[in-house]
Amino acid sequence: MAAPFQNMVGVQVSVTARAKAVLDTQAQARGYSISAWCGLLFDMAFAAVCAREKGAIHTDADLDAIVGACLLLHARAEWDTAEIAQKLGVTEATVVRILDKWRDYRRGEV
Repeated sequence: MAAPFQNMVGVQVSVTARAKAVLDTQAQARGYSISAWCGLLFDMAFAAVCAREKGAIHTDADLDAIVGACLLLHARAEWDTAEIAQKLGVTEATVVRILDKWRDYRRGEV
Protein backbone atom coordinates (compact mmCIF):
# COMPACT_ATOMS: atom_id res chain seq x y z
CA MET A 1 0.00 0.00 0.00
CA ALA A 2 1.39 3.29 -1.07
CA ALA A 3 0.70 5.41 1.98
CA PRO A 4 0.52 4.75 5.71
CA PHE A 5 -3.06 4.59 6.90
CA GLN A 6 -4.45 6.10 10.05
CA ASN A 7 -6.31 3.91 12.48
CA MET A 8 -4.69 0.75 11.13
CA VAL A 9 -3.51 -1.94 13.52
CA GLY A 10 -1.37 -4.95 12.83
CA VAL A 11 -2.33 -8.57 13.17
CA GLN A 12 -0.14 -11.61 12.90
CA VAL A 13 -0.99 -14.79 11.03
CA SER A 14 0.96 -17.95 10.40
CA VAL A 15 1.00 -19.81 7.10
CA THR A 16 2.82 -22.86 5.83
CA ALA A 17 6.19 -22.40 4.13
CA ARG A 18 4.57 -23.43 0.85
CA ALA A 19 1.81 -20.82 1.20
CA LYS A 20 4.42 -18.16 2.06
CA ALA A 21 6.38 -19.01 -1.08
CA VAL A 22 3.23 -18.68 -3.20
CA LEU A 23 2.32 -15.39 -1.51
CA ASP A 24 5.83 -14.05 -2.16
CA THR A 25 5.56 -14.97 -5.84
CA GLN A 26 2.08 -13.46 -6.16
CA ALA A 27 3.10 -10.24 -4.43
CA GLN A 28 6.23 -9.84 -6.54
CA ALA A 29 4.32 -10.47 -9.78
CA ARG A 30 1.89 -7.70 -8.84
CA GLY A 31 4.48 -5.23 -7.58
CA TYR A 32 3.32 -5.42 -3.96
CA SER A 33 5.23 -6.03 -0.77
CA ILE A 34 4.24 -9.29 0.91
CA SER A 35 2.54 -7.29 3.66
CA ALA A 36 0.52 -5.18 1.21
CA TRP A 37 -0.50 -8.26 -0.82
CA CYS A 38 -1.64 -10.12 2.31
CA GLY A 39 -3.53 -7.01 3.41
CA LEU A 40 -5.37 -6.91 0.07
CA LEU A 41 -6.18 -10.61 0.29
CA PHE A 42 -7.50 -10.03 3.80
CA ASP A 43 -9.64 -7.10 2.61
CA MET A 44 -11.21 -9.27 -0.09
CA ALA A 45 -11.90 -12.19 2.24
CA PHE A 46 -13.17 -9.94 5.04
CA ALA A 47 -15.52 -8.09 2.67
CA ALA A 48 -16.86 -11.41 1.40
CA VAL A 49 -17.44 -12.80 4.90
CA CYS A 50 -19.16 -9.60 6.05
CA ALA A 51 -21.36 -9.59 2.93
CA ARG A 52 -22.29 -13.23 3.49
CA GLU A 53 -23.22 -12.48 7.12
CA LYS A 54 -25.48 -9.68 5.89
CA GLY A 55 -27.06 -11.97 3.30
CA ALA A 56 -25.62 -9.96 0.40
CA ILE A 57 -23.91 -12.91 -1.28
CA HIS A 58 -26.25 -15.22 -3.14
CA THR A 59 -24.23 -16.27 -6.18
CA ASP A 60 -20.67 -16.60 -7.38
CA ALA A 61 -21.26 -13.38 -9.34
CA ASP A 62 -21.89 -11.55 -6.04
CA LEU A 63 -18.59 -12.81 -4.69
CA ASP A 64 -16.82 -11.88 -7.93
CA ALA A 65 -18.22 -8.35 -7.66
CA ILE A 66 -16.91 -7.97 -4.11
CA VAL A 67 -13.45 -9.21 -5.04
CA GLY A 68 -13.39 -7.04 -8.17
CA ALA A 69 -14.39 -3.98 -6.18
CA CYS A 70 -11.64 -4.60 -3.62
CA LEU A 71 -9.07 -4.90 -6.39
CA LEU A 72 -10.30 -1.78 -8.17
CA LEU A 73 -10.38 0.24 -4.98
CA HIS A 74 -6.74 -0.59 -4.32
CA ALA A 75 -5.87 1.23 -7.53
CA ARG A 76 -2.24 1.55 -8.36
CA ALA A 77 -0.70 4.66 -9.84
CA GLU A 78 -0.01 3.03 -13.19
CA TRP A 79 -3.65 2.12 -13.80
CA ASP A 80 -5.21 3.94 -16.72
CA THR A 81 -8.28 5.74 -15.34
CA ALA A 82 -9.50 6.51 -18.87
CA GLU A 83 -9.45 2.81 -19.73
CA ILE A 84 -11.23 1.87 -16.50
CA ALA A 85 -13.88 4.52 -17.20
CA GLN A 86 -14.40 3.28 -20.74
CA LYS A 87 -14.79 -0.31 -19.60
CA LEU A 88 -17.21 0.67 -16.83
CA GLY A 89 -19.16 3.04 -19.06
CA VAL A 90 -18.65 6.08 -16.84
CA THR A 91 -16.63 9.27 -17.16
CA GLU A 92 -12.96 9.31 -16.24
CA ALA A 93 -13.73 12.02 -13.68
CA THR A 94 -16.08 9.58 -11.94
CA VAL A 95 -13.36 6.93 -11.74
CA VAL A 96 -10.86 9.46 -10.39
CA ARG A 97 -13.36 10.63 -7.73
CA ILE A 98 -14.12 7.04 -6.69
CA LEU A 99 -10.45 6.18 -6.35
CA ASP A 100 -9.67 9.42 -4.49
CA LYS A 101 -12.51 8.86 -2.03
CA TRP A 102 -11.43 5.26 -1.47
CA ARG A 103 -7.89 6.42 -0.70
CA ASP A 104 -9.31 8.99 1.74
CA TYR A 105 -11.43 6.29 3.39
CA ARG A 106 -8.48 3.93 3.71
CA ARG A 107 -6.46 6.74 5.33
CA GLY A 108 -9.26 7.32 7.83
CA GLU A 109 -10.08 10.76 6.41
CA VAL A 110 -13.76 10.05 5.69
